[in-house]
Amino acid sequence: MFPHIAILSLSLLAFAPNDPAPGEAPAPRAVEPSARSEARHRTLSPSGRATLGPVPSAGDAADDPAIWVHPSLPERSLVLATDKRGGLLVYRFDGALQQVVADGSRPNNVDILYDFELGGVHVDLAIASCRSDTEAGVKVWVIEPSTRRLVDAGAHPVFSVFSGRRPYGLCTYRSYQTRKAYFIVTHESGHVEQYELYDANGTVGARQVRAFRVRSTAEGCVADNEHGALYIAEEDVGIWKIDAEPSSKAEPKLIAKVGDHDLAAEVEGLALYCASGGKGYLIASSQGNNSLKVYDRGGDHRFLFTIDPRAGRHDDVEETDGVAVTNLPTSRQFPKGVLVMQDGVNADGRQDFHLYSWEDVAGDRLIVDTEWSPRDRRRR
Repeated sequence: MFPHIAILSLSLLAFAPNDPAPGEAPAPRAVEPSARSEARHRTLSPSGRATLGPVPSAGDAADDPAIWVHPSLPERSLVLATDKRGGLLVYRFDGALQQVVADGSRPNNVDILYDFELGGVHVDLAIASCRSDTEAGVKVWVIEPSTRRLVDAGAHPVFSVFSGRRPYGLCTYRSYQTRKAYFIVTHESGHVEQYELYDANGTVGARQVRAFRVRSTAEGCVADNEHGALYIAEEDVGIWKIDAEPSSKAEPKLIAKVGDHDLAAEVEGLALYCASGGKGYLIASSQGNNSLKVYDRGGDHRFLFTIDPRAGRHDDVEETDGVAVTNLPTSRQFPKGVLVMQDGVNADGRQDFHLYSWEDVAGDRLIVDTEWSPRDRRRR
């Protein structure tokens, strides 16, 4: 059994179908107060909730999680989590700390890239933005399924980005058009750089293919491989949607503004729940009010509702930075997917990560789809 299983409530603040779009006046409502309350507030009591950590470093240390799903044995899946004062933490779903890599490199954000062809073999990569004085850049590891350990994958310890300046956020992208693989890295100045990954004689190489910027600090980002979309969180402004293809000249679009539907600065981590048929959800960390905002993955990215974690046997989730989600089974505790949130405030001063079963988050409002896979090569 997971050593930190607990019961917790998630309050879902639902967005009613006739709520106004951003900038529109609200439509008149003929709803009794009790009925309105029922429509906008719903509490769930998950049976599978757990914590990972606390992280080794004290203070503001835990930041960003990523979920790696084992190719054949879901119960051997891993959560990767950054200790931005220390190293990259590799947790098993039984709660054990499997490995610490890049100790002292101060990794800030981490993401997974599945099925990268390296030396004629398909491997999964873990990629992190590192911020130490000696390793300011992006570091890459191969995840070995048999041992569940990370091993260095680059010819150089760290790929230099932003002319050697410290990176901030990071995400990965694989183009369905070209099958090329990329990482995207953000900077506190608002600058964004995109790098293509390639096989450099059996090690991973990287070359810059695009650079642009938003107006102010950006950290969180996530890319949608199927839809060819890149989402960037400009912390005090909102969420930008950008064509993920580096050759694109399409204009960025602000799809969610700070202030709309209580999206509160700073806008931090972004994650995608992917489902079959291009369906799913974009999830954003609204750090200013300790919640997550859920939007449609496709179309006009309609706002759906707010996820507001509440304390149970363990404490509330507050000041969330990073967030990660998968639709796939990862363990007996999470057979239908899992949502991971960083928790920024704890009584003992050490930050950790909280896990929620996706079916409890979804309730009867969202898709639960355990069939879609990022490894499905039939789509190539």
